[in-house]
Amino acid sequence: MASRGPRAVEVRLSDAEFAELSHWADGAVEPRLAERARIVLACAAGAPNTRVAADLKVNADTVRKWRSRFADHRLEGLTDMPRPGRRKAELVLSEDERHQLMRWARRAKTAQFLVLRAKIVLRCAEGGTNKQVAAELGVRE
Repeated sequence: MASRGPRAVEVRLSDAEFAELSHWADGAVEPRLAERARIVLACAAGAPNTRVAADLKVNADTVRKWRSRFADHRLEGLTDMPRPGRRKAELVLSEDERHQLMRWARRAKTAQFLVLRAKIVLRCAEGGTNKQVAAELGVRE
């Protein structure tokens, strides 16, 4: 008899996990984590990956991924892990550089592209992440 692919990982929840995931699914956490909680709850109820995917309007691979992560790492497996890669180099400005950038950022006759770039560099030097600075200044990362 031919195999139909890998067998879905069985998801069993403790009472505490069920309560926590239900709380998350009700919106007590960010939307991505709430969606993952709904996936795990549906899997624990015995629904197959394809049905969970269709009901929650996600890809079956997404269901498989979060089912497996929960089985391996429980609740902690549903949270985002830091992405691997090189760490962002720290941006350190001398006092002269900081003062020049501040002058450009505040001066009315400075070209707007230079004002924006000066503000970006100043905010990054203050420790803001690329995402935070982009959101604050209304630009793309």
